[in-house]
Amino acid sequence: MRKRYLAGLVLAVVAAALFASTALTAPHASGVTILAKDDGVSFKPNKYLQDDMYFSPGTVTVKSGESITFKFNEANSMEPHTLTIVKKSELPTTGAQVENCTACQRYATAPLKNPKAQPGQNNPIVHWTLNKGKPGLDEPGDSVAIQEPGPHKSITVKVSAPAGTTLYFLCAVHPWMQGKIVVK
Repeated sequence: MRKRYLAGLVLAVVAAALFASTALTAPHASGVTILAKDDGVSFKPNKYLQDDMYFSPGTVTVKSGESITFKFNEANSMEPHTLTIVKKSELPTTGAQVENCTACQRYATAPLKNPKAQPGQNNPIVHWTLNKGKPGLDEPGDSVAIQEPGPHKSITVKVSAPAGTTLYFLCAVHPWMQGKIVVK
């Protein structure tokens, strides 16, 4: 009985993953929105702590020159987030890499008032859009930031990478939040 239950559970998870991957990567006619979602924290004493912050959708398909809006899923979210373009090889893939995210260390401090100091109330975000190349999202280091409370609850930016490019991104504050932009 337990084997049938586990087999059914595995099939359900695989089916859900296949559905989600096709549903969330569909092209969009006039720009897309990427939400910074926070579904709370799961906690099991002496076992784990799981933070359920993520981008939704995790993969978007856009045309070169099309805009992306990056915003909070709900009002009153107190965590700042970035959508920071990184190389695929810079995406953390283990717990240790998340805890010591080298891409985050490289890119996360640039938006701050004092890039050499820790972020916080006395060292706020002052640069909401960073462009390493041409204006828009086109190469590693490009980044946009949102924060609540305040005037920067959402930001819209063009994807200027050429067609055929895949841009990988993460939140430099919460590096388990990852996704990609497929440019058509």
